[in-house]
Amino acid sequence: MQIFLQVVDAGSFSKAAKRLLVTPASVMKHMNTLENRLGMTLLKRSNHGIQLTAAGKSLYEDGKRMFADAENAIARARNAELSDGITIRVGSSLLNPSSVLSNLWAPLREKYPQYKFRIVPYEDRKEQILSVIGSLGERMDVLVGCFNSRAMLKMADYLHLGNYQLCVAVPKGHPLCSKKKLSLQDLHGERLVMIKSGDTELLDYFRTILNMTHPQIMITDAGYYYDMDTFNMCEQTGMFLLTLDAWSDIHPFLTTLPVQWDYQIPYGILYPKNPSSDVKNFIEIIKEEIVREK
Repeated sequence: MQIFLQVVDAGSFSKAAKRLLVTPASVMKHMNTLENRLGMTLLKRSNHGIQLTAAGKSLYEDGKRMFADAENAIARARNAELSDGITIRVGSSLLNPSSVLSNLWAPLREKYPQYKFRIVPYEDRKEQILSVIGSLGERMDVLVGCFNSRAMLKMADYLHLGNYQLCVAVPKGHPLCSKKKLSLQDLHGERLVMIKSGDTELLDYFRTILNMTHPQIMITDAGYYYDMDTFNMCEQTGMFLLTLDAWSDIHPFLTTLPVQWDYQIPYGILYPKNPSSDVKNFIEIIKEEIVREK
C-alpha cells in the first residue's frame, strides 16, 4: 500500500523506484501483487507513466487518509507517553554524556517507572558552556559530568556522584604511547596542557604541587574549560593533555594513559538553584538510592 501511494505521487514506476531506492521491476511486482489480491485494476500503464482507474483513485484517497491517521495516532501516543509520568530533560555532550546518568539509573527503572529521560544535546564550546548552565530549568533540567569551576557552581547546585582519575593524553606516535602507565619523570621536558588557574580549586592545588615538585614539566594553559578544539590542538602540536579516564575515547589520535599519582576530580549532577518540584524529587531519589549506597 505504501508503495502504491509512492507510485501515484511520483507518477511512474521508475520515479517511485528512485525514491524507494529499489528497482522499477520490484515496484511493478508489488503493484501486480496488490491488484491480484484486491481483484481489481488500480493503474493504467503506458509509455508516458501511469493513470489511476476509478478504483485506484478511491483507494489512493482513502490510503492517504489512512496513513495520515496512522501518523497522527503515533504522535498522540508519543505525547501520551511524555505526559504519562515525569520527564527529566538531561543535557548530553561529547565531554559530558547523558549515559553516565542513565547507567546509574538503570537499576532503579522498575522501582520508579514514572520517571523518563529526554536527552537534549548541547555542544562543548568554551564560549557557550556558562550560558548552557545558566539556562538550566528552561531547555534542560540536569547536566552530568565534571563541573567543578567556581563560576559554574555559583550558577547551579551540584550533587557529587563519584570521581574520575586524572590522566594524561599523549598524541599517537609518541614513544610514550607504548607505556601502560606514565611516571612523572616521563613528563619532564614535555608541554602539558591543562585548565587555566583561578577557577577550579582542585586543579589549582594540583598545579601548585606539580610546579613545586616537578618544575621540569612545562604547563600550558587551555583556558578555563576544555572543548573539542583543546583535544585537536594537542594532537596537532604534539603537546600532552591533562585529561580524565572517562575521556579516553574522545579523540582517536590521542592515547589516554594513567600516571603514577593519586589525583581525582569529582563528577556529578548539575541542576538549577531553584529546581521544579519534579527535578527536586528526582535529585532526592538519586541521593537516597545512589549516593548513600556509595
